[in-house]
Amino acid sequence: MTFKANDSLTEQIAQYLGKQIIQGTMQAGERIQELRIASELEVSRGSVREALLILQRRHLVEIFPRRGAVVSSITGQDVRHFFELWFLLLDQAVCNLATSWQNDDLAHFFEVTTQLAECNRKDDLQGFYEHGVDFLDTLYLYAGNRYLEHTLKDLLPLTQRCLFAILRAGKSQMDQTQLFLENLLKTIIARDTAKLRQMVAEFGQQYSQLAQSAAESLSGRH
Repeated sequence: MTFKANDSLTEQIAQYLGKQIIQGTMQAGERIQELRIASELEVSRGSVREALLILQRRHLVEIFPRRGAVVSSITGQDVRHFFELWFLLLDQAVCNLATSWQNDDLAHFFEVTTQLAECNRKDDLQGFYEHGVDFLDTLYLYAGNRYLEHTLKDLLPLTQRCLFAILRAGKSQMDQTQLFLENLLKTIIARDTAKLRQMVAEFGQQYSQLAQSAAESLSGRH
């Protein structure tokens, strides 16, 4: 495990476990063994428990009395409800960026879309996923509303979990995601908020259906 000096110990543990949940190494319904993780990471059991509370707030684990923590399951309905909320919030963020960007604000978005295209060309799922998350992270900085930004960031781990499951479903999902982000950036440049809202709504419905189809995988097939 690689620690970052600027993150607390519990946050580092939460990120370590969160990554395993997001990428399916730890499957839905799986019991999280605190003692094993504490021994594996050479940390206290108390630190692991605190990290699990963080993951509970991020909708990645559920904690039950006498049973402990288990990886959260996601049903098709859960996914549908999540994407209904997420794309409403995303609509606000992209429209704010379109109306407020100045000078070099979009430079990093161009860099990320170039990297996404390269990863897609190489069929690099992991790299594509990581750059996609980078795109979202950067977008959230321009939400224009601190409550909106905080809400989007709180939902990011669940967003990552759904995104990884969708991309893992096949190469065509990478193609569609890349095309959407490239067209989204062009429309942001044009400051066309009406078109942005239409694009986000249409892609939101499509992505929600893809995520619902992946819900069986997210719920942990054995």
